[in-house]
Amino acid sequence: MIVGIGVPVAILMVAIGGGGHSSFDFEPEDKTTTEQPKQTQSSSSQSSSSQSTIPSTTQSSYSSQDCSVNARCIIGKVTEIIDGDTIKVDSQSIRFALSSAPELNESGGVDARKFIETLCSVGSDVLVDEDDKQTGGSYGRLVGVIYCNGVTLNEELLDAGLGYLSSEFCSTSEFENHSWAQKHGCMTSSVTESSVSVQETQNDCDSSYPDFCIPSSPPDLDCKDISQKRFTVLPPDPHRFDGDKDGIGC
Repeated sequence: MIVGIGVPVAILMVAIGGGGHSSFDFEPEDKTTTEQPKQTQSSSSQSSSSQSTIPSTTQSSYSSQDCSVNARCIIGKVTEIIDGDTIKVDSQSIRFALSSAPELNESGGVDARKFIETLCSVGSDVLVDEDDKQTGGSYGRLVGVIYCNGVTLNEELLDAGLGYLSSEFCSTSEFENHSWAQKHGCMTSSVTESSVSVQETQNDCDSSYPDFCIPSSPPDLDCKDISQKRFTVLPPDPHRFDGDKDGIGC
């Protein structure tokens, strides 16, 4: 009988042994300690993935849908700032559509390049929308509008007064009707018609040109658009007739 009783007693002691804890006491703790690291790891993984797709500027990723469908759309990184109107994106030379800057050896050329470097330094993420009407490029350079760090470089160059609108290309550019191009001189009528109208209309004369009447910009005029040569130019010279700053235009 002692042996017979000992068996159930032993079984009872095993069942109630270990401080009174049952197996159900441990399951919630085990579940917590095993699942929590997975949740943390998953969160970390999502954060890393998010950072890899968002540019360092915190701007949303550029998409090819932001470009027109007829020409090339380049999404890449700036690899070099050539001058105020030309940069390289993934080693491809890109010329600003409609916006031009002085050459580096001309007055204002270095300042224009520094300005572009400030807005869109080497390594920045950019989107280039090639001009549908100028797919032939310019001297081996793709011609287009460049978006970088939330701004349009073509527009910023003009707004800062460090560049000028290449109005002769308005009629052959996809971007002639964009607000910034219109603001700086691209009109639906031709530049030739505009320049004739300027000569005939004797109002809105700009004080920078006291010798005869030239309206303020826009439209932006070049020396070839007017008949007068070697005339007095005073600051601020909105048409930039006095490129060498000697007080004499054209």
